[in-house]
Amino acid sequence: MGSLPTQAEQAYDVLIIGAGLSGICSLIHIRKRFPSWRVRVIEAGEDVGGTWYWNRYPGCRFDSESLSYGFSFDKDLLEEWHWKEAFSSQAETHKYIKRVAEKHNLYKDIQFNAKITTAHWNDTEHTWTFVDEAGDKYTARFFISCLGFLSSPTLPAIPGIEDFRGEAFHTSRWPRDLDTSRDFANKRIGVIGTGATGIQTITATSKEPSIKSLSAFQRTANWSAPLRNSEISVEQMAKYRMEYDAIFQRCAETPSCFLHQADPRKSADVTDEERLALWEKLYAEPGFGKWLSVFSDTYTDRQANELYSKFMANKIRERVHDPDVAESLIPKNHGFGTRRVPLESGYFEAFNKPNVHLIDLQKTSISRITADGILTSDGKEHELDVLIYATGFDAITGAFNAIKWHAKDDRPLIASSDSKEGERAIWVDHKPSTFLGLTAPAMPNMFIVLGPHQPFGNATRSIEHAVQVISDLLQYCKDKNYTYVEPTQEAVDEWTQHVIECSKAATLTNEVDSWMTGVNKNVKGKTVRRVARYTGSAIEFRKRCEDCKLSGYKGLMFA
Repeated sequence: MGSLPTQAEQAYDVLIIGAGLSGICSLIHIRKRFPSWRVRVIEAGEDVGGTWYWNRYPGCRFDSESLSYGFSFDKDLLEEWHWKEAFSSQAETHKYIKRVAEKHNLYKDIQFNAKITTAHWNDTEHTWTFVDEAGDKYTARFFISCLGFLSSPTLPAIPGIEDFRGEAFHTSRWPRDLDTSRDFANKRIGVIGTGATGIQTITATSKEPSIKSLSAFQRTANWSAPLRNSEISVEQMAKYRMEYDAIFQRCAETPSCFLHQADPRKSADVTDEERLALWEKLYAEPGFGKWLSVFSDTYTDRQANELYSKFMANKIRERVHDPDVAESLIPKNHGFGTRRVPLESGYFEAFNKPNVHLIDLQKTSISRITADGILTSDGKEHELDVLIYATGFDAITGAFNAIKWHAKDDRPLIASSDSKEGERAIWVDHKPSTFLGLTAPAMPNMFIVLGPHQPFGNATRSIEHAVQVISDLLQYCKDKNYTYVEPTQEAVDEWTQHVIECSKAATLTNEVDSWMTGVNKNVKGKTVRRVARYTGSAIEFRKRCEDCKLSGYKGLMFA
């Protein structure tokens, strides 16, 4: 298939939305595979990076190992790049992504500062037309969604947000020129939210000696465990470069593509002493082993999870001086590891400082935000100069919801069940239906990287696989001269049911409200749990994608 005729100034064979890791990986592979095709990336920000461009709050860094995160296909860059820390900071990670873009000369094919607002499918021409905020139009035969699953920030549904007279911002929209050591001097800082972002922000901000006070407003207590970061010397990095093949192979052999594998034994198969010995060993080590290398039944057997949760709760009690504060910091509504576990570097010790205060909103809720701070239900007004919202994202489907879609038969992609478009929507109440998490019904010629119903483990490993599958499918279309591809409803139903069945196997995880189970009470239509991600093994996911290819892409319709 040749290039599209030039119908307008901006007509492409492939349009990619988003210039994070997914977008630049897609651009590299599509350009290499189809050198004659016109390809363009549309990006809302001012630079590449996605998550690592937008999130520049203090303390922002990997909690998966740097060595496992880089692109495995770029051997030259692996030889060149020196990861400075075992768990890289946001600034260093963004620097790496920029280096990828520079090395592969990607900037010439990326349109920055362009936020897509609407998308229209043309069934006669087999093309999509996108319009951005400035009114510019882009027409494409195929498009690849690299919108990101944690890219649409949400603010809490609290009265008075507009009334606050101090500085206020979401962590993912951190002011670029803000210097915490200078601009937080003698200021009263408030942080709403104690998820992964809140934990990193609170920890880093608490270490600023010039702040007057820091108040952490905890909506739901969150488990966390030590990161144990360290620097990587020049000599160590030279050694690690020789181990990259083994590192990536190990990632490929684990269910979530991390460097950690569960202990095959069950909690009850060992003595109390052996069980404690493994837990202490993991607790003392860096990284996700504390979450992923525990006994195999820790997240499927309630008693096993209770035992491990008690161990972790006692670790918190040992680290926090005030017993009441410690108890507030220990989750009571979910067991350890049943949500994604953020890793920390002194979070619990932060609350031992006299100017750091925990406000447990389970005990006293927020009544409203005032001009001068936050009023809680006990009648106390917490006066603040800076208010930081670490309140998360409209996850997985949120970035899609930010675009007004006119899909096949002019159907909307997302609508609430109580709206006039609810009956016609493809994903009613944000409940996704897909085939292999890579395509969606009534959305022809759309391919998704890190979208609904895909594994969410080590992001880069998942991205590389998804881009490879999409590239192979585009090659098939090119070879067969197809200009249209869409999943059959039967294939969508079968895959979506498989995703649901996998979620049932993850018994304890599926019982917990979180972005991983599709719940966000600040977003209309997301107040109940839904199956939004693939909780099966990444190994099984790759097998099913390969089976689809070997079958001649059974489950997909072409024209």
